[in-house]
Amino acid sequence: MSYMTYAKSSECLFNRAMRRGVWQRLLRRLQRQPVELISFDQVRQSIEFGQQCERGIRPIPVRDIVGSLGRVNEFDRDFMPINPSVENKWRRILRLKSMGIDLPPIEVYKLDACYYVIDGNHRVSVSRFLGMDYIDSHVIEIVGK
Repeated sequence: MSYMTYAKSSECLFNRAMRRGVWQRLLRRLQRQPVELISFDQVRQSIEFGQQCERGIRPIPVRDIVGSLGRVNEFDRDFMPINPSVENKWRRILRLKSMGIDLPPIEVYKLDACYYVIDGNHRVSVSRFLGMDYIDSHVIEIVGK
């Protein structure tokens, strides 16, 4: 497949992800469920943390990734893009995944059974859009006091 074909295809798929996000957010609002991505900074303020433990690189369930350290205004609760500014990077990651190129693991904090993205929000978004069940992650577990 030529680069131009990948480029056009990734543009269509990004637009589809944006539309999917609109519908999912509407459905969540109708069901009175939160639509915003959870901010790790807010979680950090409400819980007293203990130590951090390196857990290494391992696959984690994409559905268990619930928040982010810094991209809460770019992705929704389902990690669908809500801000057009993420388009170029999102499409580039989609093209790389479509070509079978391995991407580096994302970095996450694990708190209880939930994960919060330190680095890799776009990779999580594309993985969710593609329906992937797992994503390789460098996991740092935070133990509460």
